[in-house]
Amino acid sequence: MAKTELSKLEWLNKAEAYCARAEHCAADVRRKLYEWGLDDAETATFIEQNLYENDFLNDERFAQAYVHDKVEYQRWGRVKIQAGLQALQLPDSVIQEALLTIDESTYLANLRHLISSQSSSSRDPHAEPKLLRFLAQRGFRYEEIQRCLRA
Repeated sequence: MAKTELSKLEWLNKAEAYCARAEHCAADVRRKLYEWGLDDAETATFIEQNLYENDFLNDERFAQAYVHDKVEYQRWGRVKIQAGLQALQLPDSVIQEALLTIDESTYLANLRHLISSQSSSSRDPHAEPKLLRFLAQRGFRYEEIQRCLRA
């Protein structure tokens, strides 16, 4: 559908419906509006004046949902979650607040689960470095990994 075929109200309804289906960040919405044919200048104004004001977009709410889902379902560590949120161009203050919502017991249980699922029973001398690399790729800090390995 070409840009000229939609009125401002139709753009608004389409964007609101997209935001109402799931939590999205401004970068996702901006990308979607551009795919639909709205140019960059109109997109920025549209997002600020319509979606943020009507609470269809909320950076804090999105960041908290993102953190919750990544910890609960993907078992990511803080480093990877923070990098993911930064890639979505969220403000650092919002990212730091969202990271504080992580339930520490769930976080450590995830780390212990990943350690036990990756631990080999053989006496492979390369097993520990492989485990450390795997957990670092999942976003866990070295200190967190060592604390769980010693426990």
